[in-house]
Amino acid sequence: MISNLIFSPVIAGISWEPEIRGALTVLVGSLVLFGSVWLILNTNLGNRLGTLISLAGFFGWMFIMGIVWWIYGIGLQGDRPTWEPREIVFGDPSESESDVAQLGADDITTMRASELVELYCPGLVDATTAVQRQRYVEDNTDIAINYDAPKPYCTESLAEKLAVDEESLADEMRADNLQLVTDAGDRGISDSRILNDADLEDKIVQKIDDQKRKLGQLTLSDLAAINGDIIEDARADGILDFNGWNLLSSSAAGEAIATADAFLVSDPATPFYGGSSDDFFVLDTFQKGGKPKRGSDGIGDRVWNEIRNTVVFWHPTNTVVVTVAPTLDKEPIPGEAPPFSEVDSEGQLVNVVMVRNLGTLRLPAALTTIGSALAFVGLCYMLHLRDKELIRRTEEWDESPAT
Repeated sequence: MISNLIFSPVIAGISWEPEIRGALTVLVGSLVLFGSVWLILNTNLGNRLGTLISLAGFFGWMFIMGIVWWIYGIGLQGDRPTWEPREIVFGDPSESESDVAQLGADDITTMRASELVELYCPGLVDATTAVQRQRYVEDNTDIAINYDAPKPYCTESLAEKLAVDEESLADEMRADNLQLVTDAGDRGISDSRILNDADLEDKIVQKIDDQKRKLGQLTLSDLAAINGDIIEDARADGILDFNGWNLLSSSAAGEAIATADAFLVSDPATPFYGGSSDDFFVLDTFQKGGKPKRGSDGIGDRVWNEIRNTVVFWHPTNTVVVTVAPTLDKEPIPGEAPPFSEVDSEGQLVNVVMVRNLGTLRLPAALTTIGSALAFVGLCYMLHLRDKELIRRTEEWDESPAT
């Protein structure tokens, strides 16, 4: 009874602490698996030879396992690569004392995403709006867009990010309001959500205006995420020029944007300290440095890029700049969806400069592989010396005269 009371806290700790339970699992597994092999070898070969062979086999297995860990970055891992904030530039990036100053407004050539789409795909947005209206009226989603695309990327999916079907949006809001009136009449109740004709028309105008302003905030990084070819054409034609920097798509810059978001709301030096990611709107993300990128998707460029990046052991500094703008304060309306984040056109831009820290993801696996290889070679050499000594003594015994 007393022993049970003494060990109860220990058992409870093992049950509720996964770290302790995990450590004990590894320890018991090692003792059972490795210990059983060591015990069999010891009983058959003796304590010294059995221990040497067991250790040689163990470190040989760890060497092979370490190679797999090292190649694929699994198993025993170190710190993962991260983006580390290094600088905050308020306003125009030209105020920076680093290479970020090259992104100053007077040093780069840019254009709004909506204007870029209209330049390379003229009439695409209007054609998309027209087909959306036709589909709504005829209740047929299979109607194809009537548009002769001048470029392969001039597709409906590109224009959907900018097209606002005002008539269909107004019809939907009128239908929703009429449905509220019908439901209230059937139930014999009064619904505060029902709007009179004047208020309904005002709300329709406001909704359409909000939708236009929301879609008008499409950034170049967002456009690059939809289709990067239009950005490449604009850069080749000199319409876009980022002064040696690369424009990252919002999808490719996802990790950097997430790091910048967390930094902006947690660092006291930022104007968004203590707030949330709704207090600012992410604009464009630029990148410079790092290992060279391949020139195309061709097989030759792919092979050459892999060889070049494998031979180059050093890692050039990889820098990104995430630009954000403050948003307007909007009060949520009860019963409606939260208002969209709208850029404050008079607010000061904030540029978060970050540098890529490659971390030590494969370092523990590399040390394990190298250490196991050295231990394996050393143990094998000890076994080799032991065999030579055994052979020498056997030969001396055979040559010695019988007494």
